Amino acid sequence: MTPRRKSAADRRAEIVATALALAGEMGPHKVTTEAVATRIGLTQPAIFRHFPRKDDMWLAVMAWLREQLSARWEDALTAPAHDALGAVVAAHLDFVSRLPALPLVLLSPELRRDCAALAEETEHLMAAFMAALSRAIRLDQTAGRLSGRTTPEDAAQLVLAVIQGTALRWAVAKQGFDLKGQGIRILALAISGLAP
Repeated sequence: MTPRRKSAADRRAEIVATALALAGEMGPHKVTTEAVATRIGLTQPAIFRHFPRKDDMWLAVMAWLREQLSARWEDALTAPAHDALGAVVAAHLDFVSRLPALPLVLLSPELRRDCAALAEETEHLMAAFMAALSRAIRLDQTAGRLSGRTTPEDAAQLVLAVIQGTALRWAVAKQGFDLKGQGIRILALAISGLAP
């Protein structure tokens, strides 16, 4: 029996997942369409049927990341939690810990330099994360869990710096520590000044 061909959507998803896996192994700037094709067992022209340019593949990666992260942030914000900010940060760090390529892709100077649209998408993703953090902080301020002395936007900048710094250290340390546990612990220390 001949194996059934994958749908275009399934093949695109497989290409995106493979690009992310390779980015985690070798760094995003070293990922080629040829390497993706080889890993999947396709020809390079087959990759180009789904993504005419390498930039298109990376834009699809970024779209997938944004969709996945946004869903997790929203779930954390709408869950009956006693700590909206902690829930958003925990959801984010949990996703990053399962996808070591994420900080590498977002912070890759080569990808940002070589693909202006990708740099723009990265900025949109960061803006969406800032909005989710600000919303969580506002919820916690309204509930009296955080002080209202600082604007949610300023507090979100602090939280984002903690998350990015911890994720970058984790990536450099080759995932050598519990990202979620350490991130939550450092976040608690950083926001202790925001307590009511």
